[in-house]
Amino acid sequence: MNRVWLSAVLLEILLLQAALSNNTRCANRPDGVFINDFTACDAFYTCLRGEAFPGVCPIGFVFNEELQLCDHPWNVKCLICPESDSFEATFEPIDGECTYYSVCVQGIGELRECAQGLQFDPVEKTCDLAENVNCEIPLCPNNVNPNVPISVPNPSDCSRYYICFMGEASERECAPTLLFNPETRLCDLEENVECEEGVPSPTSCPPTGIHYVGNPADCVSYFVCLNGEKSPTPVSCAAGLIFDITDSVCRPPNEESRCANGEEPTVPPLMV
Repeated sequence: MNRVWLSAVLLEILLLQAALSNNTRCANRPDGVFINDFTACDAFYTCLRGEAFPGVCPIGFVFNEELQLCDHPWNVKCLICPESDSFEATFEPIDGECTYYSVCVQGIGELRECAQGLQFDPVEKTCDLAENVNCEIPLCPNNVNPNVPISVPNPSDCSRYYICFMGEASERECAPTLLFNPETRLCDLEENVECEEGVPSPTSCPPTGIHYVGNPADCVSYFVCLNGEKSPTPVSCAAGLIFDITDSVCRPPNEESRCANGEEPTVPPLMV
C-alpha cells in the first residue's frame, strides 16, 4: 500500500518542484496579497513589487491564506515545513489533523489528504489504516503560543468551553442562557451563536471544525461536516471497510465496531 500511496503523489511532487524552481515566493503575485510563511503558524508574508515582507498575526490567532486574514486556530490547517533549498520532497504532519498532511519542497508546503479510511502516520510519513496510526486530536491547539491563555470551544456542548494554558485544558461553563461564541471567544446571547442544541449524536454535525459522522442509512458511508454544515451526499468507505462511529473512521469490521444505523457491522461482498 505504501508503494501505491507514493506513486499517487509522485506526479504532484514533480509539479510542485517545477513551480518552485525559482524559489521566489512573491513572483508574479499581485501587490497586497498575503502568503504563508511555513515556519510558524502565525507568520505570513505580504507581497509588494515581487518582494516578500514578513508579518505576524496578533497573539492567539494564526494566518489563514485562503481567507487572507488572521483567524482562529481551529479554522486553519497550519502547514509547517523544514527550511531547505533541496528539491527533495518531505511529508510532514499537521497539528490537530489525522487525515491531512503537508508535502514540503524547498520550505514551501502543499496541503494533501489521505485516501478514504486512512490516516497520516507522522512516524512512517505515509498514509495507513487508522488502527495502525496513533493519532489523537488535542483539545488545545498546538499552533499558538502556549504561554498565552486562549479560550476554545467545546465541540460537543455549546454552553461550555476550555481555557488552554501551557498545553493544559481547563473546562468552563457559561452562565445560564448564554452560549460560547467561537468568533468572539466569549459567552454570548444564544441568538448570536450558531449552535446545535444538546450533545451531537453520531450522525449530527458539531457546530465548529471538520468532522466525519455516520450515515444512518447504512454502515459503509459517512458525511463530512464543516462548521456545522453536512455534505449533501454521503462518502462511501473503500471496499471491505465500514464506517465505525466509535472512532469516526473507515476500517475493517471487528467485535467492537459500531454502525450509525444501529445494526451489526457488515460489509457487502466483494465483486470478483
